[in-house]
Amino acid sequence: MSTILVLISSALGEASVSNQLVHDAVAQLRLQDPALQVIAHDLGSSPIPHLNFDSATAIRGAEPANAEQAAARALSDELIDELRAADTIVIGAPMYNFGMASTLKAWFDHVLRAGVTFSYSEAGPEACSPANAQSSS
Repeated sequence: MSTILVLISSALGEASVSNQLVHDAVAQLRLQDPALQVIAHDLGSSPIPHLNFDSATAIRGAEPANAEQAAARALSDELIDELRAADTIVIGAPMYNFGMASTLKAWFDHVLRAGVTFSYSEAGPEACSPANAQSSS
């Protein structure tokens, strides 16, 4: 049994072509693996909060100093755990005003954490393997 992480981010719901493409891709994957486990986020209808002072502080590595920072760190940890559990990631990314949906960007902001999901090297940023990354929890 494999696990896929599905992210849809269109504000248009079922009228969205990108959402329809994601649903079709998941259906095809289910045909290949009927026991497929799906972790799904509809970021268009249930968005991840955008970064603010507390969430940016918490996910940059500082110990949470208040309830808002603790909640932001917990959300980031949860999203990273889902990402690590996935064998496959399916992302529906519509383009608005020549860029990705801000709701999808917010998801990336929460899962891209220095020392947890990536590290800096002389060659630039590099992905952290779960074995050598700091614990996200």
